[in-house]
Amino acid sequence: MSTRTVPAPTPPGCTETRDGREKCLAWGLLLFLSVAAWRWAGLRAADGPFFAAAAALLLAAALVARPRSWWSRDPFFWFGLVFLAYLACQRWNAGRELRFDDAIRRWAYTDPPHPRWPWAFSRPEAAQMLHWFFPAWAAGLCVRCPALSRRGLRPVLHGLAYNAAALALFGTVRELAGAQSLFGYRPAYADFFATFTYTNHAAAYFLLMAALAAGLLFRQVFRRDRPGRRIEKAALAASLLLCLVGANLSLSRAGIILSWALALFIAGYGLARGWRLWRPAARLRMAVLTAAAAVVFVLTVAGAGGEAIRREFTLRRRPAHQAVPGLEQVNLDLSDRPRLWGAAWAIFRDHPWYGTGGWGFRYLAAFYLPRDHWSSLKSNPGRANAHCDPLQFLVEFGIAGAGGLALAWGALAAGLFRRDLARGALFTLSCAGLTLVAAFSLIDLPFRCPSVLWTWTVVLAALPKCTAREPREVGAAAVKH
Repeated sequence: MSTRTVPAPTPPGCTETRDGREKCLAWGLLLFLSVAAWRWAGLRAADGPFFAAAAALLLAAALVARPRSWWSRDPFFWFGLVFLAYLACQRWNAGRELRFDDAIRRWAYTDPPHPRWPWAFSRPEAAQMLHWFFPAWAAGLCVRCPALSRRGLRPVLHGLAYNAAALALFGTVRELAGAQSLFGYRPAYADFFATFTYTNHAAAYFLLMAALAAGLLFRQVFRRDRPGRRIEKAALAASLLLCLVGANLSLSRAGIILSWALALFIAGYGLARGWRLWRPAARLRMAVLTAAAAVVFVLTVAGAGGEAIRREFTLRRRPAHQAVPGLEQVNLDLSDRPRLWGAAWAIFRDHPWYGTGGWGFRYLAAFYLPRDHWSSLKSNPGRANAHCDPLQFLVEFGIAGAGGLALAWGALAAGLFRRDLARGALFTLSCAGLTLVAAFSLIDLPFRCPSVLWTWTVVLAALPKCTAREPREVGAAAVKH
């Protein structure tokens, strides 16, 4: 005799309600990241409170969609919360002024209100760190929320790729038209591309999005069980090419070099993977399509910005610090970055535990640089940054704060090492994009662009969920004998 256990019926409307909440959360997340990219990449300080409020609404939606305390078991929640509390403490204890000290006959900053606590120089600038990192934490938690499934994340990742393609196309058209302003506003002291007022930020963003688009494209191309629609493949292929073109036309030297390295890796990965899976006819078709895409890419870049790119790599003066010794005939000058790195390291050694607060580097850099370098600090606002994100975070947040940030990101990265992940095209190529942006941060500041920071965090958080192997189908009923 057997006993059949029948699962309880789902109450009418529950599935529809759950799907509606998931769609609301997914489209809200995509809208937030898309608006940030188009709104000067989230860099305008006046927009910070509005983006923080929007991120808080997203987080509230995630908590409402899954009211159980899923977050209490998530290490990313706790490490991120501790880091944000640290930033809030720096803001609370901000307030140092530059005064001339008659006793020591030199200029010096006054002590913070509470010398034994984490501090910052300026309260508004310390608050800006919260406006940058709170949305990253909230968006990452939305992705990790159980209410947002792999199916729900699919339109988010595809939407990010298509939005980036639209941005790249917008920037390319304006570059060809010789536009001198952005939405009627001319960025001061910097070149710009698309909606990014710093070209290296644009390059980092389009590198990440090109890798994501390539992963989504090859995931469709190599699937045997559910082959993707042709229009979807064509849209992803166009997004990939436009993002690579955008990374080149940003005229960031590092971005151009990394984009060509990424393009070669994508082509090599696609051909190698297809060669193992397909028959000779399909291999030939794949090789022809890859070659055609490469020709289109090269001709587009050469036609739209070939002369400008050549100028970027043409040596105009003797390099201050050549990145690759032996290639003195090519402009790979790091400019004064090594000197800024040395100043940042010296500042960190003097303030190792609590750091100097958000934007603290710009207040102290002159004390650690030769007098003949002071004029460049005044004439170039970019020198407010160390142009090395790890060093910048150590200077601003110290070991205590940077350690909290590293643990939060580490909690996301740990998901990439789970055994149940299918390490196929989406995983491999997206990881390549994440790695390139991280490598870029060693010589520049992509993570000081909110749009890059938030999108990078979302892609990192989404990969484990989007690449997890599907569990085997089991019967709806259990039979006991």
